[in-house]
Amino acid sequence: MLNDSGSDLDVQRLMHEIRANVASRQQPVETLPSLTPSASQGTFNGNNHYHVNDLLRFHGDEFVRNAYRALLRREPDEAGMAQHLEQLASGRFNKIDVLASLHSSPEGRSSQVKLDGLALPIAVRRLGRLPVVGYVVRLAVAVTRLPVSIQHQNRFEFYTWSQHRSLIAHQDQHYQELRDSLQQISAQMLELTQRTAEQQQANELFARQYEEALMKYRELEIRSVENRNLSAHEIQRLSEQLSAQLRDHQQLLQEQKAETQQFAGQLREELLSRQQQTTRELLMQERRLTVLLEQLKHGAVTPFTPSFNEVANDEEDHLLDALYASLEDQFRGPRDEVRRRLQVYLPFLKEAGIKNGVLDIGCGRGEWLQLLRSEGIEGQGVDRNRVLVEECRGAGLNVVEQDALAYLRNLPDESFNAITTFHLVEHLPFETLIRLLDEIVRTLKPGGILIVETPNPENFMVGSCNFYADPTHRNPIPSETLKFLIESRGLISETVLKLRPWDEAKIAGDDELIKRFNEYFYSAPDYGIVARKP
Repeated sequence: MLNDSGSDLDVQRLMHEIRANVASRQQPVETLPSLTPSASQGTFNGNNHYHVNDLLRFHGDEFVRNAYRALLRREPDEAGMAQHLEQLASGRFNKIDVLASLHSSPEGRSSQVKLDGLALPIAVRRLGRLPVVGYVVRLAVAVTRLPVSIQHQNRFEFYTWSQHRSLIAHQDQHYQELRDSLQQISAQMLELTQRTAEQQQANELFARQYEEALMKYRELEIRSVENRNLSAHEIQRLSEQLSAQLRDHQQLLQEQKAETQQFAGQLREELLSRQQQTTRELLMQERRLTVLLEQLKHGAVTPFTPSFNEVANDEEDHLLDALYASLEDQFRGPRDEVRRRLQVYLPFLKEAGIKNGVLDIGCGRGEWLQLLRSEGIEGQGVDRNRVLVEECRGAGLNVVEQDALAYLRNLPDESFNAITTFHLVEHLPFETLIRLLDEIVRTLKPGGILIVETPNPENFMVGSCNFYADPTHRNPIPSETLKFLIESRGLISETVLKLRPWDEAKIAGDDELIKRFNEYFYSAPDYGIVARKP
């Protein structure tokens, strides 16, 4: 990364030294994993001598990863990868800048890797940054590279065409699989309905036959009693016994019928849920195919329109949206129950007199936004999951489909009265969490409220097992750590709420061991932090 100030250079040098120390402890140079197959077959042969074109032929995260492997002889750390990708996406930096940054860093110099062909592009880049001469230099470079650019454009068109063919084949296959699955579910539901109807008819027929048999048996018993000259009292007693047996049998039949109907209802709901999930995935696949076909239909890429690769990468980011929505339905809990849990935060908004300007980051299925609407509080949400966003919009909620950090960065200062985020921070890398907190502080009005909820690792079952039921969770965050991070970014923590402890399951007793056992296993599974901007 090229820097514009000396202070940035110091920070960069410090970060490189830290990453080098971490890399040297975690992974020796001699045991580095092999590079990508395309790179390992002749280009990156471990001789520490490369040409700049060997690396420029890669793109995106593959380029950054191979640059680290070749120049620093290690895998990129998560923060470095994110930083370089962000710089490349901004347009102010290009691949030459990234290679120059890595090669000239203290870690790059210590690796003693030789990179030919880098000096001239660096000189051109530096001349291109000059106020007046830079424009002429950039223009001359552009004219000189015009034949090469045309060649690259032709290659890109062929690549786009081949990718288009491959994508359509993949989408068609997936579409067929989803359609077959949907037909299979429909057939199972039809078969279940028929079997349930047949079972009900069989039960009713059996009940009628059994009742007729009992009535005949009752008549025979009465005749037998009469033949034996039994008293009227005995006849009445036998009649009541038979009637009681008949009622017991009818009740048993009704219970069996109710159980059958309940099982059929549960199975029908499960099949309906699977059908809805399959239909949802099918619609998402159709939408992706439509977007990509429209992108190809509009012809060649210009500097003012997103490239096919960018659109394809964006659609790839949403491939698992439907799966995560199903995971949310499975493990998050019923929506009514989630809304009931979130009511604990309403008094904080009401006490602050907040009636609007509430942003819910990572709004998910929209339970909090629905609760705010029922209380007359105007709120909006932001989430990256396209399936959940569509569900929220279908419920009439104001939700934006975008990455939360990018969304906040495009907003002016002091935009919101309150910002909330429930079960999101445990999904984020540490650097991203800090950036998100900084943007939250910037966009909150003075006196504004931040509410954060996350799993509580003080509960052993949560910290060791339940937390990892969601495979997208990164690591649990203790309440003291999260409180420190919030306060370090400029907010004032007002309270830490330990939510929903399992008091009824705690073992009775005042012994210290019992107290600790109850605290570790039956304490609150979640906690919330309420903070305020001074």
